[in-house]
Amino acid sequence: MSKAAALRRALFSRRSLAVVSGGTLVAAGGGYWYLNSGPTYPPSTKETRRPPPPWTPPSRQHMLDALQASDVKQGDDYPEEFDLLIVGGGATGAGVAVDAASRGLKVALVERDDFSSVTDKTP
Repeated sequence: MSKAAALRRALFSRRSLAVVSGGTLVAAGGGYWYLNSGPTYPPSTKETRRPPPPWTPPSRQHMLDALQASDVKQGDDYPEEFDLLIVGGGATGAGVAVDAASRGLKVALVERDDFSSVTDKTP
């Protein structure tokens, strides 16, 4: 018998095939356990499978109240000041306001009508 035939017989014996198939089952089971043993979704996202938003903007009424409160002087103190005033709440103005607020600036946005009111009108 040649060396190649002996090597082929050793590689493809029943014992080596049993070891390889057992190792494959152990690796597949371990991978399945690893992928499914992590933290689960929060209870609020079980239905939608979407992660909760990291930040939610304040309500429109809260922003209007904050803007009106900035105009009223309280005693000798300075009124509430904003870091940035944006005139026009269209697509660009609203985007700049959200970006600046997410960076920690106090933003006031002034719009003649409702936010983004002109963007949906067609001539």
